[in-house]
Amino acid sequence: METDDFDTLDVLSVASSGDDTVSNSVDYSGVQMCLAYYDMSGVRHHVFSQVDKNGYASIPLPSNYASGDWFGFILLKRSLPPAGKYNVQVHFASNTFISYGGSSLWFSSHYNNVHDPESSFGVTGTYSSGDFYLSSNVSIGASAQQFNISNWLKSDTGTPPWGGYVSISFTKLSNDAPVQGGSPGTDNVDQDINQSISNNTAQQVEQGDTIIELIKNTIQTISSQLTAFWNQLAGEFTNLYAKMTQQHSEQLQADRDNTDDIIAADNANTDKVTGAIEKHGNFIIEGLKSLFIPSDEYFKSWFDGMYQFFNDRLGFLMLPVDLLVRMVDIYTSAGSSSVGIPFPEFKWMDGTVIIPGQTVQFDFLNTDWGKGIQDKLYFVGNLIMIGALLSLMHRKFEEVLRN
Repeated sequence: METDDFDTLDVLSVASSGDDTVSNSVDYSGVQMCLAYYDMSGVRHHVFSQVDKNGYASIPLPSNYASGDWFGFILLKRSLPPAGKYNVQVHFASNTFISYGGSSLWFSSHYNNVHDPESSFGVTGTYSSGDFYLSSNVSIGASAQQFNISNWLKSDTGTPPWGGYVSISFTKLSNDAPVQGGSPGTDNVDQDINQSISNNTAQQVEQGDTIIELIKNTIQTISSQLTAFWNQLAGEFTNLYAKMTQQHSEQLQADRDNTDDIIAADNANTDKVTGAIEKHGNFIIEGLKSLFIPSDEYFKSWFDGMYQFFNDRLGFLMLPVDLLVRMVDIYTSAGSSSVGIPFPEFKWMDGTVIIPGQTVQFDFLNTDWGKGIQDKLYFVGNLIMIGALLSLMHRKFEEVLRN
């Protein structure tokens, strides 16, 4: 009977104990080495070790280790292939002795708002001095979250530390290929894929809503920060404008004060200059006056001297002149009263008045003729004064020239 490739893929592949030709196809970042063990109280614990990029991992001896339960590897979501049927092969090369009593594969899936379902089934493995090789056809659903490869430990196995290199490979099978087991919900792969798509869509919508909400919150935060910034900026400008206005007012007031001070200083300087000019003018006038006029009584003394000079030489001939001078003096000193010569009264010892006191009036001075005589007397007096002034100036010039 003829066979084809599909028939060959349907056959369960079991490698011999010496077959280690498994080419790794998974992302090691999602693969962890795991040891399940019991402590002295019978409580089960798990310890994990991340597989590095070369496929190596090791687990030290836990401090509370009493006995082993199972040893193997865990594949997380990012290390699993897309939904479908696959042949999975696992090869582990141990660097220490481990005694295995059988193997199983375990799956868990995730659906929104329900408990995560689980499924497991036993597989036949090949073991040698701690190494093991497993191969099985499995069905992986779109909702599969975790895939465990477990090897049960015998009681005569050694104790950790355990370590070594692991290689895991998934090979795609046809949709009608038989499988030994798979993740929960893979009886109808199409339905599981649709459910996964629905879950992913709902998750994406939820993530989209979350993103939209984050964007809204971010925009609101930015808007609030901008509002606060503009309010702060407006407040700063308001304060700055107020300070500038205050400084401008203070500067104007200072300018006014300075202007008043300058005006006051100018006035003081003007007063000083004016006073200096007046003092200087007075000094010059007083100097000229003292130069030509020896004293304020000079003309009176000169006139008295001249009068005495003529009186000594003319004798009684000076009487008419004397009377004329007295009459003029009386006239000029009388003001608005009549001009006259007063005569005292004569009386006896017993008080009998012989000649009463009287004043002989010179009414003729009030006539045109008298006024003419008065003007002529003024003219003569002016000539005398001018002559005296010229004589004085002549004498002073002679004194200056001689000195």
